[in-house]
Amino acid sequence: MRHAVLLLAIVATCLLFAGVAQAQGTSRSTFVKLMDVQELWADDRYDEALRILQDLAANSRNNAYDHAITQQYIAHTAILGDRPELARPALETALAQPDLPVELIVELKLFYGQIVLGDEEFELARSLLEEWHAAIAKTDKIAQPAQLFSLAYANYMTRNLPRAEVLLADALAHARTVNNTWYRVYYQVLLEQKKYDRAETVIYGLVTRDPNNETYWRMLINHYLQIEESREALAAMAIADLQGLLEKPLDQERLASMYGYVEIPEKAARILETAVNKESIEADAKTLRRLGDLWLLARDRVRALDYLRQAAAAAPDGKTYELVGSLLFEDEQWNEAHEAYAQALEQGGLEEPARVHLLAGMSALRAGMRDAARKSFEAAQKSDKHRSQALAMLRQLNKS
Repeated sequence: MRHAVLLLAIVATCLLFAGVAQAQGTSRSTFVKLMDVQELWADDRYDEALRILQDLAANSRNNAYDHAITQQYIAHTAILGDRPELARPALETALAQPDLPVELIVELKLFYGQIVLGDEEFELARSLLEEWHAAIAKTDKIAQPAQLFSLAYANYMTRNLPRAEVLLADALAHARTVNNTWYRVYYQVLLEQKKYDRAETVIYGLVTRDPNNETYWRMLINHYLQIEESREALAAMAIADLQGLLEKPLDQERLASMYGYVEIPEKAARILETAVNKESIEADAKTLRRLGDLWLLARDRVRALDYLRQAAAAAPDGKTYELVGSLLFEDEQWNEAHEAYAQALEQGGLEEPARVHLLAGMSALRAGMRDAARKSFEAAQKSDKHRSQALAMLRQLNKS
């Protein structure tokens, strides 16, 4: 922000052409020197220009206006010559001169305020720029959009949001060309005041004007997420994805999560699966488990089981093995169900181990593995909650 503000200051305040200076009463000798400085500026000879101005400043101390103009030229030269540390003291010296005309004071305060804004002293910048704004209203000059933006930004950074909003609206309304940075600040001002509809209009306008800009799409997506408009966020994400703007691994995970959140699990699973196959997302246990869950929600049990088994193998986890066992149990694949339940019990971390023992026993019994079934039921009967069921299964086993 600093360099942009300083450049803005030069453009907005570099009104000190020799004719203006002379009209305000600059002495002939100072006028000639300033003409020489402008020629040096044109040739990028800033060090030489600065030496001339420093000599001129030393010789103009008895002429307040000449001295103020010279100091302002020093400030401009310092900025143009990449020596910004000299600009602020020069402007302070200029403003300290007595009996300066209002128009010069206005320009000096604007320039000084923008320098301070670039130094991120926002309270001081706001105070100076508000003084400039009040003073310019008393002249025949009109505040330029870039100058209004500086004042608006100072107000935004000092949390004077309503004032910043008014100034930004004025700057944007009178700007000849669209400045997207201004719109981004305007969006933040509206958003932080919870003026969501107007904020949406601003960010949507940015996307419309520059549809290939990844940053603006992300802002639009985040806007919808912040106001809990999940389907609108998903629509924006899908469009940006189709344009190839969301290619980071986290983007694909986020997109898949959004499809799952708005209850379109098959689409979510396909997006995540494609990213895994392209190796843009690591096929770790967490991702594989997510894929298994999504395919399960999409009612594709074959794919779900495949990914859940991979997830369980990638990072052995009792709960994942328990889920695999339950799916196999429902599909009456008794041997495989018993094996999965056994793995779940071996890995541990289960909420109800006794329940898993009971299901393992039932799977083993139906698979004809009587000894394994008995062992599981005996383990399950140690739980108060599942004792009666386990004893009933043991009685059934003894009768058969």
